Amino acid sequence: MKKFLLALTAAAAFTGSAVAADLPARTYSKAPAPVVAPVANFTGLWISGGFGYGLAQYETNVTSVGVPPVVFDFGHDTGLRGWLGKVGVGYDYQFAGPLGQWVIGAFADGQWSNIKGQNNFTCPGICTGPSVGYTGQLKNDWAWAAGGRLGFVALPGLLTYVNGGYTQADFTSTQYFTQNPAFQLGPVMDSRRMGGYFIGGGTEYAISQIPGLFWKSEVRFSDFGSRTDTNICPPNGVACTPGVHSLDNNHVRMQTATTELVYRFNWGGPVVAKY
Repeated sequence: MKKFLLALTAAAAFTGSAVAADLPARTYSKAPAPVVAPVANFTGLWISGGFGYGLAQYETNVTSVGVPPVVFDFGHDTGLRGWLGKVGVGYDYQFAGPLGQWVIGAFADGQWSNIKGQNNFTCPGICTGPSVGYTGQLKNDWAWAAGGRLGFVALPGLLTYVNGGYTQADFTSTQYFTQNPAFQLGPVMDSRRMGGYFIGGGTEYAISQIPGLFWKSEVRFSDFGSRTDTNICPPNGVACTPGVHSLDNNHVRMQTATTELVYRFNWGGPVVAKY
């Protein structure tokens, strides 16, 4: 019996060795490399273009030029609204800071707009005849702004930011007419430019399907300050005394919301993140 068990053990050992000899040698491979995902880089020069909508509050009161001055209008607000087109250019720099990645930059932009509304005031005193009601269109046709911004990269490819700086807007000349059905010719206020400050904020998001292309949405508040303009009754004025002047004291504030496509040239080189 012992001889049989010894023979069986030897046969099993011989068979196992033979099978192991026929197997291919075990191969070893390196662990897969960590995934390196490209992240949108906000460093570099950019250009943008888009459109939006604007609302403005035009505060005004009117007095005569004379001694003593006569108050035509003790003050009222006129609402302006309309569409706008916008283009811009700027440069940003992305850097590591507290809590993550930050972006600082400078920019300038311009807008062409049709933001307008009807302004009405009553002219007693030196106007021809009894009190006369006037109406005329106030219109903002263009504006520009220059400033800086500070942003935080909230997610890969998503920038949230605030901005601020100087802005200037142009308002076309206003021809006033009487409010009666005859629409007789009244005084004229020349075109004027008003300057002040703006503050705003928004988001900018990378469109991954098209490298370098971003989508930006922004809201902005602008205060163009106060100024005094002259209304002059033209020589052919019917509902006013030709040559008579009055002063239009104005203060304009504006809010805009815009959406734009941004193309970044990424002069700063790629930024990568490991996950």
